[in-house]
Amino acid sequence: MDNVKIGENLTGSLEKILKFAGCEEELASSFRDSVAAYKRLSDKNADDPSAMQLRRKIADLFYKVYEAALRVSVRSGSLPPVIRMFFEFGYVDEEIAGMENAVYLYGLTQNMPTCPEKGVYSIYEWLLAIYQGKKEPSRNEMDMDYRDYILEQKKMGRLTQEQEAALMQNNGSKVIFELTNMFPVINRLTFGQLSIFCPLFSSHNLFKSPETALVTADKVLAEIENIRNKDFKAFYRETHYYNPERGINEQIEVEILPDIILMPNIGSRSIMWQEIEGKKRTTPSRMMLSIFHVEDLTQSMIRLTGEFRWEMCKRAQGARWNDITEPSLTSEYCDYVQFYRNNKELSPDAKEKIKRQLLRARNNYRTMFVLDYIAWMLYESTGALRLNKVARGILFTYCPFRKEVREKISANPIYKQAMEKYTFRNSKILHRITLQYRKLENTPDGVPEEIREYKNYLEL
Repeated sequence: MDNVKIGENLTGSLEKILKFAGCEEELASSFRDSVAAYKRLSDKNADDPSAMQLRRKIADLFYKVYEAALRVSVRSGSLPPVIRMFFEFGYVDEEIAGMENAVYLYGLTQNMPTCPEKGVYSIYEWLLAIYQGKKEPSRNEMDMDYRDYILEQKKMGRLTQEQEAALMQNNGSKVIFELTNMFPVINRLTFGQLSIFCPLFSSHNLFKSPETALVTADKVLAEIENIRNKDFKAFYRETHYYNPERGINEQIEVEILPDIILMPNIGSRSIMWQEIEGKKRTTPSRMMLSIFHVEDLTQSMIRLTGEFRWEMCKRAQGARWNDITEPSLTSEYCDYVQFYRNNKELSPDAKEKIKRQLLRARNNYRTMFVLDYIAWMLYESTGALRLNKVARGILFTYCPFRKEVREKISANPIYKQAMEKYTFRNSKILHRITLQYRKLENTPDGVPEEIREYKNYLEL
């Protein structure tokens, strides 16, 4: 289809969206008038009270229209391109988007650059996955997942036992929970500038060409692979493997790659929303990005991974996550930052740098760790020194580089002590697993896949 024909199909987009959604006239009229008022704004980022109030009103109405359209979409067999543009990109009007951008978005709907099979979802694909029972809703701002929320409602007397049981299995209710809780919050946060947020796709927010800003599954998966090629432990977590018939009772590490959800906006922030699904540790984390991301994607993905590493360690350690008597990434890093002034291994210059870094991180230890993790991945992995001795030792212990990277930087004596400590610690575990592996090799059933993969992991 040529651009002229596409342009004709895009004319009157808002009315097509409202008609599809079947909104009540009061909602349709209010949204229509608000979009028209937004279109008339000479400065759509204005900070005067009337402009701010208009943007808040549009956001409120946008999610109501989105919900109405989503209800219709799950009953219909196919989606017109304009409706898909609304779901995936927050598109509502060809003039606000700019006709050239609108034509580009139209083309994207014919072949969305996502891949749910590999964990990269558009927001609409994510909501469909919940509706189809493939995924559970995300936690809300109170850190409650759907099950906890329903149990809380029952506890407060707002639900009967029968209603509780029905809602636990109601995928439609789960989608509404996601729409009401995660979607509005994350859509605003990933946009990045909270005071001027408006969920409508608008050309004035595009600081890059849409082609350059577009986040695709290929780009995301390439970034994840680059991270794994350096920090090979990044997405591994400890789990218990018990196989009494084979005489195996072992703590092993398994790799679970994250789910990436692309929010329908043009934004600058990446959000690590939750490290696991529900209570089960061997489930994917959830990381959110704008589908049009105007910041550097490499650094954003490394930042997300650093945040995930911190939160996953807290989850594994429980209440003792910052207790130095239980050595872990979070406990050792907290101890390092908390008592850096008295640390004899740190020079006066290093201590002054930590002081400045703490100010930059607003005294948030997780934020400070993430800054070090970014430096670790971008610079230290190439042998370019950015961290002090203590921070480097902690990162080398808990976020070691893959063998190929370790060999490249091994010539630098700065890394010698940390590398020897890691090698000694890892070799003890590898030796024990290797003995078990050889014993299992001689059995009729051979080596279980879990043990085989764990041994391979220890050899990285």
